[in-house]
Amino acid sequence: MKEKKWKRQIVLFVAFIIQYITAFSQITPTRLKEYVLKNKDIGKAEIKYIPEVRTYYSLLNYTDSWLRRENISITAYLLNILSLSPNLGLEEKDYQYNFIESYRKGTIQLLNLEDSIMAEIKLTDAAIHFFSDVVYGNTKPILEYNGLSYIPSCKNIPAMLANYLIKNKFSKLLTDLSLAQPEVPVLQKKIEWFTKIKLEKGFKEVIIKLDKIKNNTKLVIPKLYQLGIIDSIYVNIHDSILTEKIKEAQRLFNITEDGIVGKSTIQELNIPIAARLKQLNLSINYYRWLSCLSQYSEIIVVNIPASYLKVYNNNKVMLEMKVIVGKKSTPTHAVASKVNEVILYPYWHVPYSIATKELLPLIQKNPGYIDANNYQVMNNKGEIMDPYKIKWNTFNQNNFPYLIRQSTGCDNALGLLKLNFYNPFGAYLHDTPTKTLFKLNKRFLSHGCIRMEKPIEIGHLILKNNQIAIDTLEQKGCLRNQSPISIPADVQMPVIIWYNPAGMDSTGRLIFFSDVYKKLNWIKRK
Repeated sequence: MKEKKWKRQIVLFVAFIIQYITAFSQITPTRLKEYVLKNKDIGKAEIKYIPEVRTYYSLLNYTDSWLRRENISITAYLLNILSLSPNLGLEEKDYQYNFIESYRKGTIQLLNLEDSIMAEIKLTDAAIHFFSDVVYGNTKPILEYNGLSYIPSCKNIPAMLANYLIKNKFSKLLTDLSLAQPEVPVLQKKIEWFTKIKLEKGFKEVIIKLDKIKNNTKLVIPKLYQLGIIDSIYVNIHDSILTEKIKEAQRLFNITEDGIVGKSTIQELNIPIAARLKQLNLSINYYRWLSCLSQYSEIIVVNIPASYLKVYNNNKVMLEMKVIVGKKSTPTHAVASKVNEVILYPYWHVPYSIATKELLPLIQKNPGYIDANNYQVMNNKGEIMDPYKIKWNTFNQNNFPYLIRQSTGCDNALGLLKLNFYNPFGAYLHDTPTKTLFKLNKRFLSHGCIRMEKPIEIGHLILKNNQIAIDTLEQKGCLRNQSPISIPADVQMPVIIWYNPAGMDSTGRLIFFSDVYKKLNWIKRK
């Protein structure tokens, strides 16, 4: 099908060339250079990448690329890959769509030299825009605070485009530019499948009713096919095999793998393929955006819906772990920053809201709660107060004058290690004494900070030149009433905390994540 479409485009393009040969044959380097550099109309012609277009033509000594008779197949290939944008999680309409549609159909009118030059430039702009999106993504993650000022720019797209055309390697450019985060090919494969499924004759979204599925589990077969879990809708699957396929779907949705089609499984199955495709398109472009940053240095990435952390370097995963993130009522914020210090044996300075809403009622019932949980009460001068001499019942959420601090020890809420990075929300990454919570599938339990499953391992990565400190911490374990030790980070490792609706687990399997904070309003569960 793709081959036929490509051949059809070549035929149309040849016809176009013959029809307008007199118009474009007059394009010369001098005229093209004059137009690209000096003509003000280029800024009015919806050319998005004007500086890049100018760079591109300067590298080619202002020779035109797309309208030459000998370049018919190259231009047809460009038109073909633009038409395949949906398979890459991109939008074909972004790339000079109206012009190129007219171009494909042979209905565009090139009446003079200026029309021909503008057609040439629009094709170049479409190519640069498309390949830039392949590398950097067509959308940026939504961040509530961005302390990195990071703009991806690790590839010289105009130079590569010019070089590949000069060396007659244009057909390899897409493949060579697609090498990015490990998640990208996994996401792209499913995007291609869903795009294909939506184009199949008779396609319609599958909705499964709970009352009907109880008596006939095989009603899930059409949806399993749409999800790419089984190869055909017309198949007789034994019950035991169907159970395994249902478990595979549950793994895809990051929910309990019990093989039972219960309420939560049906909710996930009933999310339309169109919505799943939007999840994938958003996710793949987030990972493309991240790719350049990963090439520069090690980078910590926390995905909130996944409650999972990965450390990348040169687009490879160096370390990964489960994390605990914020509850719906106290969400973790999406931020970009840099780890500036590691605190060993950190104090936990209890946030005012937690101190007054959660701890104060317990202390009012029993002031001994302070000592029993290794807390200290401090006044505004930083002096430690005797909790038994404070009239606790005179305070409430509006007039509480003290700071409550938890000292170091095995019960300290921050565990043995804390990673500080500037953000306006007071969030940080830290250890936790409650390791059993990492066994949970849904780990949205904190007040907004992020608890790490493997704090020692990440400490080793950040303090490369001070391994002794981490080794000593690991050997001694928790020490009660140990003074905190602050160590500046050897390299201020970037940290990205984002809200990404899809990704890849440690085995390389695609995972869809639940929209726990209800940020993706186009996901409708039925």
